Order: sequence, then structure tokens, then C-alpha cells
Amino acid sequence: MLESLKLTFAEFRRRRVFRVAAVYVVAGWILIQLASATFEPLGFPSWSMRLLLVLLALGFVLTCLLTWVYDINPRGIERTAPLPGPAASSAAHPAPGASVAVLPFADLSEAKDQDYFCDGLAEEVLNALATVRGLRVASRTSSFRFRGGDVDVREIGRTLNVAAIMEGSVRKAGDRVRVTAQLVDADSGYHLWSENFDRQLRDIFAIQEEIARNVVRALPVSLKGAAELDIECSSKAPSDMRAYEFYLRGRQILSVKSSDNWTKAPEMFRRAIALDPGYAQAQAGLADSLAQLLIWRVIESAGVLDEALAAAKRALQLAPQLAEAHVAHGNTLSLAGDDAGAVAAFERAIELNPELYEAYYYFGRHLYARGQHARSIELFEAAHRVRPDEFQAISLASNAADSLGDKARGDDMVRRALPSALAEIAADPENGRALYLAAGMQVRLGDVEGGRRNIETALRLQPDDFGTLYNAACTYTHMGDNERALDLLERAIATGGGFREWLEQDSDLDSLRAQPRFHDILRHLDERERKPS
Repeated sequence: MLESLKLTFAEFRRRRVFRVAAVYVVAGWILIQLASATFEPLGFPSWSMRLLLVLLALGFVLTCLLTWVYDINPRGIERTAPLPGPAASSAAHPAPGASVAVLPFADLSEAKDQDYFCDGLAEEVLNALATVRGLRVASRTSSFRFRGGDVDVREIGRTLNVAAIMEGSVRKAGDRVRVTAQLVDADSGYHLWSENFDRQLRDIFAIQEEIARNVVRALPVSLKGAAELDIECSSKAPSDMRAYEFYLRGRQILSVKSSDNWTKAPEMFRRAIALDPGYAQAQAGLADSLAQLLIWRVIESAGVLDEALAAAKRALQLAPQLAEAHVAHGNTLSLAGDDAGAVAAFERAIELNPELYEAYYYFGRHLYARGQHARSIELFEAAHRVRPDEFQAISLASNAADSLGDKARGDDMVRRALPSALAEIAADPENGRALYLAAGMQVRLGDVEGGRRNIETALRLQPDDFGTLYNAACTYTHMGDNERALDLLERAIATGGGFREWLEQDSDLDSLRAQPRFHDILRHLDERERKPS
């Protein structure tokens, strides 16, 4: 009973009923005061005040009801989405004691222009904690959707199934930075640890390390002695802090779900490298950002692949033990057609950091594009184990299972992935990636209308994005509308994205393979590939 009341209270908060009710009461009180002062001098009948009170009471009930049912967002007035299944059911599965979610830090700087720095600080702490064996850390995708502090930490804990929540704030001015960090018990809401750091900006890496160590020490379940903790942030410090700020800006751009924004990221990493050529993370970031643009054909390949390969090699020269650099190197070698080299790079990344999601995910993509479906499933499954709340890897694994003719296994994977996608949409209704991937999964499981709504919403939000158009084409093949699918696929290829190997392996496009227009698309890709760089 108590748990039910808590969930109901949390749902009222999520739908902003309390906030709207408070505003209504204040506005009503002001209106009553004005009426008391003006009705009699204006000659209004004595029953006018009673009528006003009745209308205000009825209006209060109607306002609360409409607030519960509808939400106002950038797309207009829409029916409020219900809480997704995992959030409601997590209470039945107690969170492990050694588990934590790191929320994005609040920007308290005067100009409110340090969001990239705040996100970067939180992400570095999250990454440091993720290296601690035995500690389960909620992924960035899941925890960063609770931005702004509008949701009670106990509700966040139930939604993410973690025992503790780490949150904080940053006030940055010139070369000084003040960081406030606190760890909160997700069950009771009480503080487990909190501390203020008032330091020079160059000390930010030491702050990150201190925060990570203190979080582990304060968790209800002791993992290992503090001296044994393998947390090392200061090794990532560049010689010029301005380079670090450009690096964070580049990473923030890459974290945006739409590929339309990614073109700005390489320049941020180039500026970081110009300030500090020995900054391995910036070199890896440049290689990674260029590889992403090439994978999705967002930019022309002329000279870009050479720059990406050079940046990845330079990152490895500077930091041979940096797993992220090996992933970037693997992606660039994959694009260059060096299958053996790419496999070796991805395997080395996993060896260096068995908890690195990107190593498994991009290794899986590399093998999937080459028709090695059974091995790609193993890697996508491994990626999903690292980030159980991330749905993209397991969604791709379902396609690989289909290619192997194991539809039942593919359906099972989709059932596991869909709740996380719907949860992300509920938290961020304008997340195009979540919308178009959820749509395909919904249609596969029989919810055709739900899938149609989500895919059309994604197309309205990102009408020229290659990933959205391509996945919309896949979704419409499963709806049986091949003409619409081909229209969308042609539009996707017209953006400059896509490559033949992937289209040939993607089981979602099987129903199009007999269509002349599909072969025209493949010929167009061949012609594009043959053009001199």
C-alpha cells in the first residue's frame, strides 16, 4: 500500500500536477483579493463573489485533470505518455547494493554556458566508476535523461534500479572552478556523502578522481580496499586546459542523437590538438568523429579517411593502453577495408577495457556488415550486458538473428530491447533515434499503429537525417508498404549516406530485393563508390 502511494505521488510529480496546482492557487488568491477590493465599488451584486469562488473551484479541478492527461511540449499539446513498464516493475527487483547512477551536473556559472563542461565532468566520473569491478553503473543514456532535477532521486533509483544517485553542480569562472558533489541513497533519499571542491581549473582531473573514490567508499556494499581501486583520471590531463574544453565540446556534439550535428565535432577536436598535439584523447576523438561521419556517409570521403587513420595511429603512439583509441583505430581500419586489422584493434580494446560498450558495439557492426552474423550477435549481446538499459545493440542483434533464420530468437531480443526504447521516449519525446528504433520493434511485435505514430514523429523531427530515413524505410517494409519504403530509402541514399555492404546484409530490406527500384539504389551506391575521391 505504501509503495503504491509512493508511485502515485511520483506520477503526480512527473505530470507536473503539483506545480500547476500551486500556480493556480496563487493566481486564484490574487484574483480573489482583487475581487474583494473592486466588486462592491463597481456595483456588482452580492452573489458575484460566491460565483467567482465556485468558478475558481471548478476551474481548479478541471486544470488538474487536464494537466494529468495532457502535456505541452515543442510539438504542441499531446496526451501525456504513461510511465514505461520497467519503471513500474523495478520495485519488484531490489537494486544491487553496489550500483549507482551519475546524473548530469547542474551549471551554476553566471553565464549558464558551461553545459558541455558539466556533462563532461559527470561523464568522466561515470567512466571512472565503470572501471571498478563489481560496481554496476547506469549508462549515460539512461542517467542523463534525468537532467534538471525535476524528478525525486527515489523515483530515479526505482526507474534505473540502482542503490545510489550521484549528483552535483559546477560553478566555473576563469581559471577557478567550484564543484559540489553528493551521493544520495536511492531508497531513503538521505545523503551518503557530500563534498565541495574549490580549486584551480587544472585540478579538475584530480577532482574527478576524488569524487569517484569517495562514491565507491560511501556505497552500502564495500567493493574493495581504497588502495586497490583502479581509478586514474589525472593521466588524461592535457598540458593546456583550453584543449580539454574543446575536447569536451566535441564529445558533447557526438552525444547528440541526430547525425546532422556531428559535422561540427571534428573541428572541436582539431582545435584541441592544435593547442596540445600530445593530447591522446583529442586525437582519438578526432579519429572517432571522422569515422562516425564516414560510417553514415555524412561527409565525402576525400582525404577524410586518411586524416582519421593518422589521428588514430597518433593516439595509439601517445597512449598505447587507451582502449578508446583502439576502437577509433578499428573503425578507421574497417572503413579502409582492412578486416584483419580492424578485428585486431577491436579485440585489443576489449582486452584493455572489458567494460567498454563502444568496443563491443562497433566490433559487432563491423562483423555484421561482413555477414558474420553469429559472431556479431555475441558482441551485441556483450554490449547489452555492459549497458542493459541501452537498446541499440540488442536491436541490431535481432536483425543478425533474422539473417541466420532464427526469427524466434530475434523476437526475444526485440522484447528485451523495446521497453528501454519506450522508456527513453517517455523521458525525451524528441529523441529521434529512440523513436525510429522503437517503431521498428513495435511493428515487429504487432503494434503497427504505435510503430506508425513513432516513425512518423521521427520523420517530422528529423526529415533529412540519414539514420531516420533509413530506419523508416525498414519499418515500412515490415508494414507491407514497399513503395513507401523505397521512397524513404531513396531519400536516405540521396543524403549521401549508406553503403552497399550494409544494405545487402540488412534482413529488414529482404522484401525489397526483388524490386527494380532497389537494384537501382544499389547501382547508385556502386557509382558513388567508383567516383574518384
